[in-house]
Amino acid sequence: MFRTDDNYNLYYDGTIAGDQETAFQTLIEKHQLSPEFRDLLKRDYNFQIKNSYDDHKKLLWIFYTVFGSFAITIFFAEEEHPPGCEYQARVDYFVDQSGNYEYEMKNHLFKYGNYGISDECNERIEKETIGFAKDCKIKGNMREMQLESFLKSLSADF
Repeated sequence: MFRTDDNYNLYYDGTIAGDQETAFQTLIEKHQLSPEFRDLLKRDYNFQIKNSYDDHKKLLWIFYTVFGSFAITIFFAEEEHPPGCEYQARVDYFVDQSGNYEYEMKNHLFKYGNYGISDECNERIEKETIGFAKDCKIKGNMREMQLESFLKSLSADF
């Protein structure tokens, strides 16, 4: 997997009580996510973190478990990329109060027009390689789902 520069934009209408913040922090620690995620509650728009791709699905489950309905858009970009191009991915996620969710991932190979394209970039273009994961759009209900079931539901082979 790539090292990534990540940007989170969280949309949540509720207020956050002290016990919810404590529960959020406890689950972050229990599931071994970066403690930096605690700052997402303070800076819900344009929250930046590195290398969270592998953990973003856990974060979605944790957030719903603690706070309920929300929406989030996450942008992933390769931190170190070959000259001329980089993989980027966008995740849009929405879950309502009943647990009905929609998860969509779209990948894009962004080409820098003013730079020479390296052999690695040409190979990526020629082979039409996948960036982070296959593009997907998944719907389901996570109301009664435990973490492992939720992760599996987002990792189905398409």
